[in-house]
Amino acid sequence: MKHLLTLTAALFIVACSKPTSPEQPPSKGALVMVGGALASSNAEVYQRYIELAGGPLQARVAVIPAASGQPVKYFKQFQSDMVRYGLSEDQIELFPVALKDDRSTPEQDESLWAEGALDEKLAAHLSQFTAVWFLGGDQLNITATLNPDNNGSPLLAAVWALYQRGGVVGGTSAGAAMMSDVMIAAGDSWGALTKGTTDSYAGMQDQEHGPLLLRTGLGFFKQGIIDQHFDRKARFGRLIVATQLHRDSFGLGFGIDENAALIYTAIDNQLQALGAGAVTLVDVRQSQKQDNPHGYHLENIRISVFQGGDKYLLDEHRFVPHAAKQATIGAEYLNLASPVVSGVFSRNSRLKDLLAFDLVDNKGSKEVVSYLHQGSGLGFTLRFTQDELTEGYWQYLDGMLDNGSAYQVKLSIIPSSFAITELPISQP
Repeated sequence: MKHLLTLTAALFIVACSKPTSPEQPPSKGALVMVGGALASSNAEVYQRYIELAGGPLQARVAVIPAASGQPVKYFKQFQSDMVRYGLSEDQIELFPVALKDDRSTPEQDESLWAEGALDEKLAAHLSQFTAVWFLGGDQLNITATLNPDNNGSPLLAAVWALYQRGGVVGGTSAGAAMMSDVMIAAGDSWGALTKGTTDSYAGMQDQEHGPLLLRTGLGFFKQGIIDQHFDRKARFGRLIVATQLHRDSFGLGFGIDENAALIYTAIDNQLQALGAGAVTLVDVRQSQKQDNPHGYHLENIRISVFQGGDKYLLDEHRFVPHAAKQATIGAEYLNLASPVVSGVFSRNSRLKDLLAFDLVDNKGSKEVVSYLHQGSGLGFTLRFTQDELTEGYWQYLDGMLDNGSAYQVKLSIIPSSFAITELPISQP
């Protein structure tokens, strides 16, 4: 079927492309965007955040819990993690901005903090800090409190000032999603590919399924669109749809795995992937949308997976692998013909492993195929191809744990028809 956007949805998408605030002066700061589920043991990410905030002796961290349904509980968890990595408790302060009451604090109703971002004194207090951390939860709660009706707030202006003077703005899950101008607020890959966009939101469950919901983020990260919980929640498809809708203004999308971080340093306009997961770069700048009556059809998407300290230089659109990694193309480990990844019983079912092992570290095939379907009817063939632009790298970086990278893989999303029939036991 042909997917048509309503006039309302089309106007909404145009609105999402507009900056969230007047043009900001150049920043000297950094962004630490975590894909959610940050483990307390993830020393690499915590230590990098503290380093960017001035180090254990100088760092002062303001925690904004606006997204969270339990703002005090998860502030205390983050505070405990910061102490574990060298800060004292009084270096981490909770800023009272929230929409939800925390059931773990019967003596306090945190929903009374709904207008905390409008408090001039609280905003002025942020000048004493070197870093901000946004807790996870619902990203729409962050924008509702710090940027109500896209009119800004004293606290949002103070966060911008901190970033511009060289401070670090970090966040996990929802706290990463709100970093880009175009904010992915809800929907899943299947819903985005088959139903397009929506303007309705019924709550957090809509983040797990349904069509794509886009809203205006806070706009700290101007280089693309951010998505999070990327690996576990399979948000690959929805990031492609969101990025393709904004190809002319935001042609790059960055999907951050759980327990992984995308670090952006403004002074050199560079990105680095750290932590236990990967970052997937979706590049649709040269993609071609096909007029296919059967469904969503997009050709020539470029997909890259980087992790383990790999960098991406935005000025040059060039990847720099970790210094210890070795090129795989021409020295491939595997020799498997025509690999197909179809589900949880498939080898290398995660996107980063499918590309880093079955494709760029496999001399037996220049193509890997995967499928998205619901058992019967419309679905999609995902065709990943290695060509002259593709690069692959690999190394053990942590004991015997594999760490692979795949750059500039070509992807086609092709609508397909599926019919699956279970075969019963033959009766005598």
